[in-house]
Amino acid sequence: MGGSGRPPTVEPKGATPPSDSPGPTLGAPRVCRGAPREGGVVTPLLSLERLSKTFAGRPAVDDLSLTVAPGEIYALLGQNGSGKTTTVKLATGLYRPTGGRVLVAGIDLHREPERAKRLVGYIPDEPFTYERMSGREFLQLVAELWAVPPGERITRIDELVAAFPGLAETLDDHAEEYSRGNRQKLAIVAALLHGPSLLVIDEPIVGLDPESAIITRELLRSFAAAGGGVLVCTHTLPFAEAVCHRVGLLRAGRLVAEGDLASLYRQAQDGARSLEDLYLHFTGRP
Repeated sequence: MGGSGRPPTVEPKGATPPSDSPGPTLGAPRVCRGAPREGGVVTPLLSLERLSKTFAGRPAVDDLSLTVAPGEIYALLGQNGSGKTTTVKLATGLYRPTGGRVLVAGIDLHREPERAKRLVGYIPDEPFTYERMSGREFLQLVAELWAVPPGERITRIDELVAAFPGLAETLDDHAEEYSRGNRQKLAIVAALLHGPSLLVIDEPIVGLDPESAIITRELLRSFAAAGGGVLVCTHTLPFAEAVCHRVGLLRAGRLVAEGDLASLYRQAQDGARSLEDLYLHFTGRP
């Protein structure tokens, strides 16, 4: 499951997003394995290869290919119904693709699901908790399911919870009493507990107060700096612009543009000056 070593940091292509905050006092989250290599080439932590998914004959994702490298935060953007959440569920094994395949660190997600899923932390768009469990009980359950060694669980939970001011004070309350923001914080902590190599996130900061959104941004930066990879789907364009190394833009289930911001500005060729301008250009909004 997880050794204490961190994989080497791999600098993604494109400029590193600026950091205007010292970040939380929590150290970089542990990543459970080194970056895999084949013939000296670093294997992507996530590869979607010609992925498709249809529902009742209608394509939700259509021939989608992308990769997320170690040390990279990749944002997938698009309109409502463009296929973002379907892509997330395909990437985490919640949906089986109609065509194509998903590789996690080179492991076929559907041929070896347990081995692949051990490397993944997932934050859904609606954070899940057991209502009659306390936050602490829920995190203990998650740690047990991921086989986090008993001697590490309490330390790991306390370390991650401490990143979010105020969360520790509610940790022994039933989850049914949690605000939407505290449920989101709990989901973030749960996703990081087992030291994954890859995070797959559907809307990371919905419901969070500004301070917690900044903390989440810095946690993701620390995770990537430790060699982890992040695929994040979001409508919060300033968040994506601040934290992501590369961006993919979806329209009707197809990837219509991909690259770092500098390369996307060149592709747009219409004076785009922000990620919002790029979004409107490539997703076909007037």
